[in-house]
Amino acid sequence: MVAEGRRGSLTAGERAQWRELGQVRRFGDGEVLLREGESARRVMLLVGGRVKVVTSADEGAEVVLAYREPGEVFGEMAALDGGEHSASVIAVGPVETWALSPERFEVFLERHPRVCRAMLMVMVHRLRQADRQRLEYRARSVTERIAGRLLFLSGQVGEPMADGGVRIGIRLTLPELAATVAAGRDMTVKAMSRLRALRVVTTDAAHHFVLPDLEALRAVAEGRAARH
Repeated sequence: MVAEGRRGSLTAGERAQWRELGQVRRFGDGEVLLREGESARRVMLLVGGRVKVVTSADEGAEVVLAYREPGEVFGEMAALDGGEHSASVIAVGPVETWALSPERFEVFLERHPRVCRAMLMVMVHRLRQADRQRLEYRARSVTERIAGRLLFLSGQVGEPMADGGVRIGIRLTLPELAATVAAGRDMTVKAMSRLRALRVVTTDAAHHFVLPDLEALRAVAEGRAARH
């Protein structure tokens, strides 16, 4: 899996078997692949495009938890425990997946026990990441939280630029950013003004965030930069 060091990547043989058991499903931009709160009906391997994993905050705002790239699997947790999906998965642009029913997913795992351990390692990594984020949010300012979130996104959907900076490859609105870091809109606007003043965040002509200096941004995220 791209964003996680390919801990859960399938081998060529495993992908071929998944394709044999699965069904091709395509989605347009904004379509929901899996819906939060629904029972598991399929497990999907993303083979083309990008998706975002989102959940709903108490006030109804959409919180983007992560973005997933080709090669990643989602929907497996609900299929394994028979529960409901803990988040929704939404297409960001055109998407192609290979979908397995929970029953066929079980057959696949029986044939490929290596994948069980690989998926377990991915789940552990995600849980540790979520725990670390919760602890950081309690101790850090909104500016530091946003800086940390942008760093996280640079690792997931960052696009290297010729001048050494990184462009966030998705358009992220201020309300989306505010919800993601559990902050109000006014505080988010002030924090972004601080980050722009520190010259660690800019915006390009297409309204994508650009990070000119990741190390300087990391210093802000870790509370090592001068506060304004």
